[in-house]
Amino acid sequence: MAKCEFSNMTPEQRRENGKKGGIASGEAKRRKKAMRERLEVLLDLPLKSGKRADLDSIKNFAALKGMNITVQDALILAQIQKALKGDTTAAAFVRDTVGEKPGDKTIITGNVDTGADKLANILAQLKE
Repeated sequence: MAKCEFSNMTPEQRRENGKKGGIASGEAKRRKKAMRERLEVLLDLPLKSGKRADLDSIKNFAALKGMNITVQDALILAQIQKALKGDTTAAAFVRDTVGEKPGDKTIITGNVDTGADKLANILAQLKE
């Protein structure tokens, strides 16, 4: 909607549009929450029927062969295996998932010349 259209609306029309937007936003949040909850349930399902493997008792990758693990465990293991074969995207996924993602911020330290001193000198010279 263009700015001029919004400014031509009455306060009641603006309020009504805001209400509609709020309702739509709430519905979208509920849909996303439901999808996230379903995904969590699906990721926790075992790959095979029967008793699920106890991952705490497993000592190495080879011991996992043929064991009944969750879908989530299988996805994570697949990413680890890809990372071990040199897939840097998979390695970044594993690193980020364990909470070791490098910071996205760049910190700059030192003196920053804003040019205020130079501008003050120029203005002083102009006044003379």
